[in-house]
Amino acid sequence: MRHLTTLHPTPPYNFPLLLDFLTRFAHPTLNVVEEDAYWRVVQSTNGLALLRVTGSGTPEQPQLDVHIAASRGDVDDTELIDGIQHILPTTHNWSGFYDSARVDVGLWGVVAPLLGLPEIRTASVFEALMQTVIEQQISWVTAQRAQRWLVEWAGNTVEYAGRVHYAFPTPAQIAAASVDDLKPLKITFKRMALMIDLAAQVASGALDLERLRDIAPAEAYQQLTAIKGIGHWTAAVTLERAFGYTDWVAYNDVVLQAATNRYLLGGSGRIPPELVAQTFAQYGEHAGIAARYTMFRWVFEQYPPRGDHT
Repeated sequence: MRHLTTLHPTPPYNFPLLLDFLTRFAHPTLNVVEEDAYWRVVQSTNGLALLRVTGSGTPEQPQLDVHIAASRGDVDDTELIDGIQHILPTTHNWSGFYDSARVDVGLWGVVAPLLGLPEIRTASVFEALMQTVIEQQISWVTAQRAQRWLVEWAGNTVEYAGRVHYAFPTPAQIAAASVDDLKPLKITFKRMALMIDLAAQVASGALDLERLRDIAPAEAYQQLTAIKGIGHWTAAVTLERAFGYTDWVAYNDVVLQAATNRYLLGGSGRIPPELVAQTFAQYGEHAGIAARYTMFRWVFEQYPPRGDHT
């Protein structure tokens, strides 16, 4: 195992809390927690590398040590460092949101236990979009199971110490699939066809999703929602996962509807999307991130940790 780099994320950055959060996933696919470390396969131009990340320090003085556990092909260290810094957003600064939340008793009750929790990002916009399409209108656990099947089906792997770790499928792999091939995802035929069509456009160069990082968030949102089959929820969640954008509230998310009612309104059960939007509108520019932390709180309370997920 070779030391790649040491990172010093923008504080507050609570790496142990992130590991705890990831153990709440019943079917981990790309982001694996094992032996108090975070494991992730990162793509380089000509290869794949399995990175092991461990944390030290405190949320106010965080330090992440990154090692290359194993690799396939010719990997470039600079690309790997850029990749893991993006996935574990080490430069994102949410201190303004925390300062704002502190003066709101209701919101601070949600946020305070999660102070410094970073949100994992996807390695690419394509990865975020495919995952989000899978998650449309199915439960979180069911979606995780489907996503895990997809990465195992594609077979982009790096092995270490007898364990297989996966990278996300390439656009070409999904583009080459048929609807019958993807049936084990157990999602609608319409969504499988959408995944294949989008992957084909990306693979051919007709659709350049990565270019969205070079334009304003509002324009990126408009371009995504202009694609047939991609509505508000899919576009908002895709951009959040890919870039950390929090410009929108995914008000039509059924979990957010229940979590908003529980933590901010003191009720039980789901509330209408309009009431979700109205509730978070009071937080102004921080509405999107307030909604995300409300969702995080729900995950911690509703899904028990699963150990190492072996």
